[in-house]
Amino acid sequence: MRIFLIVIVFLFSVNLKADEATNNRKIDSLTNLISVQSGRERVETLIRLSDIYRETSIDKSHETDSQAGQYASQQGLDNMRGVILLSMGKTASLSGDYAMALDYMNQAEKALKESGNFVELAKTFINKGLVFKKMADFDQSIEAFNTAQAIAEEHGLIEQQAGAAANKATTFFSMGDYEKSIENYQRSLAIYKELNDSLRYAKMMMNIGIIYWQWNKNELALEMHLEAKKVFEDKNDLVELGRVLNNIGRIYYQDFNDTTLALKYFTQSLSLREKLGDQLGKAIVLANIGNIYRDKNQHDKAFEFYEKSLKISKFIGYKDGIALAYYYMGAARQMDSAFAESNQFLDSCRVTAFASEMTQYYAPINQSKMINYEALGDLKGFLAEFKIFSEMHNSVKKELDELKFTELSIRQELEKLSPELEKAVDKIEEQKRSLIFYKIAVAALLILLLITALYFRKKHKKKLE
Repeated sequence: MRIFLIVIVFLFSVNLKADEATNNRKIDSLTNLISVQSGRERVETLIRLSDIYRETSIDKSHETDSQAGQYASQQGLDNMRGVILLSMGKTASLSGDYAMALDYMNQAEKALKESGNFVELAKTFINKGLVFKKMADFDQSIEAFNTAQAIAEEHGLIEQQAGAAANKATTFFSMGDYEKSIENYQRSLAIYKELNDSLRYAKMMMNIGIIYWQWNKNELALEMHLEAKKVFEDKNDLVELGRVLNNIGRIYYQDFNDTTLALKYFTQSLSLREKLGDQLGKAIVLANIGNIYRDKNQHDKAFEFYEKSLKISKFIGYKDGIALAYYYMGAARQMDSAFAESNQFLDSCRVTAFASEMTQYYAPINQSKMINYEALGDLKGFLAEFKIFSEMHNSVKKELDELKFTELSIRQELEKLSPELEKAVDKIEEQKRSLIFYKIAVAALLILLLITALYFRKKHKKKLE
């Protein structure tokens, strides 16, 4: 097993070196281009270079953004300021400094409005939405995406419409609203298919696959992920490749119970995300690797990964990652029969989840704590959790009852309207019959007039002869 994983990591590192060589060629090409460029073109190339560095080195990306800013300032290229600030915001976001990212993006928004650059303005709101999502501020995230979509629709920006819809879908997914999520993914999927954009189409396919996975369509979800993986490899999109590798690992782990293949994909994803400096991605995959060691009853090793994940999530302010790590730690301690310690981790998870309204954690925490209190023989604690359980159950029941009442009210209204609708239908049918008779009468009259005209024409012709 150990040798197998070493071979996998080695082979994956070989692929990474090949990808690194490709990126180095791009970097050399753009660097040479910058040396002979001036004005706006030079700034645009520096920003493209920053995009590439963002996949390999946050420091290099930040340095290149700064160079673009300094050069634009020296040359008086004020209309490029917003684009540069947006690039700096993206770099700060990837490094986990969300406060700085939003500061740059707010400055970019102002500058882009002044310059009338609506393409980059829409992109700015999309990126702001992504930052808010990482901070678990879902309302502001949706608001930012809606603003981006409105700008894109007003100015006929098809790609930005698709981008806003796709990213809004990710936020709805985090909120647990899979119906709205897949609705937005499918909207963007159709646009990318029309644009023949295979890379973005693959991203949408992967994300729709995640929803199918949530709906237990596991074979279909895995198939879509493997297809997307091939596209990401062909297009050398390392960020999305890191995501899809982690997702495939989760499918093998949670649904096919194949910890060997799961660990293979998690290890590849972690290696790639460490190389990219993707802190949020590292936090996610570290927690997933911890789960594998937990299930192998190697709990000390599992906690090494959980604690690393938690540390990163706290450092970058990734609230969903914080809640997730605490929940996994609570579940691990429950397996150890350390029920009191398990409750401490679950309480930390609950505080984090409640603060950010991450409702997906409410029921699992509640159920786990009831199990712990029952095992501890703590009747008071168990009853407190059972009260929460009852309230959640009653809340769901109340919503269901309200839906049933609404359905009944609508049905009653329809029944009241039914006689009137029948009368209306009868009247329409009568009008249809009258219209048909009228058309026949008009046609007959026209034929009669035509025959009469022909008769008089023939008679007149004979007179002329």
